Amino acid sequence: MLLTHLAEPSACIRQPPVSSTQICHGIAELVADGFGLDAAAMMSPTRGARRAAYARQVAMYLAHVGFALSFEAIGRAFDRDRTTVSHACRVVEDSRDDEKLDRRLTSLETLCAAFGERLHGTPDAGV
Repeated sequence: MLLTHLAEPSACIRQPPVSSTQICHGIAELVADGFGLDAAAMMSPTRGARRAAYARQVAMYLAHVGFALSFEAIGRAFDRDRTTVSHACRVVEDSRDDEKLDRRLTSLETLCAAFGERLHGTPDAGV
């Protein structure tokens, strides 16, 4: 039997799944840029400077809240333990009482949402 109707090429092409590590590293780059830091400082296996450590906590928080990644998956991506990720999420959530910081986090959440759309190839990804 001859196939007379073919699906559109874009419908046949599947994008490879995005790993939690790729997501976390992308978020780390966004957060590093937002904090005026080098992403490598945030991904360092040592705690590093206080500002870099807090930025890393923010990235972990955004990965958990914005992408529903588990503490374990985030911990692996940042080379940390799941309890460290849990602590990071509590620290950032508690710091949202500060209005200035809350606005900054909201802005980063918006950037992360756009990043997620690009990762998953949604129709608005080119906008």
